[in-house]
Amino acid sequence: MRFSAMAVACGLVCGCSSSAYDAAYAKRLTDYRAAAEFAPLRGDAVTLADGRLTLRVPAILGSQLDGSEDPKRATPPFIGDFPGLVTAYEGLADAADGRRALVLTVGLVPAAERRKDEVAEAILRQVRGDEEFGKAVWQKGRELVDAAGDTRRWDVLELKGAQPFVVEKAGVMTVIRIAGTTEVWLSADPGQKASVILAFRVPDDAAGKLPLPALSTLTARTVSQPAP
Repeated sequence: MRFSAMAVACGLVCGCSSSAYDAAYAKRLTDYRAAAEFAPLRGDAVTLADGRLTLRVPAILGSQLDGSEDPKRATPPFIGDFPGLVTAYEGLADAADGRRALVLTVGLVPAAERRKDEVAEAILRQVRGDEEFGKAVWQKGRELVDAAGDTRRWDVLELKGAQPFVVEKAGVMTVIRIAGTTEVWLSADPGQKASVILAFRVPDDAAGKLPLPALSTLTARTVSQPAP
């Protein structure tokens, strides 16, 4: 009887220990996979707009823009009035005849100031003013599972074709019209506190450094609006 009781107790202890080990191992594996998945982004999230917005930026975008650059590139040239402009991030990628500017522009518009549909219309109206994108339309209701495991909704404008990009040759930066992609992401969660706008700009001959939509999707999944 004593042996049986000891065996049962040992089994219970070992079982608990094994269960705890399995849970810890599963968590480490999940954390490792998440780290690997988000490796193309900066390790730490940036906090913007007085703490109202956080996100992780693609690692290649190492410089921050404030709109005073010459030539201007903090905002897409066909969205000169960028709703709720917060900041922009830039990286330079080598191409056959110089370097290309890769840019992410970030905006935040409180719902109390302008509804999401109004933000979408303001962006689309400007985009359609460019001859290349006169028939642009929003792809609505794209669902993503964010880094916290919550499902989020986004509307996306995908603009492919010849458009103005900043290029650097022999240390001089100029604007030329070349093939590329601009993606504009607009958060579309029901009842959201603010509309988040992400605009990614990548010339085709530098797309390998900032592949879209892979990195735009990954970045959008890190967006959070912390409680005040």
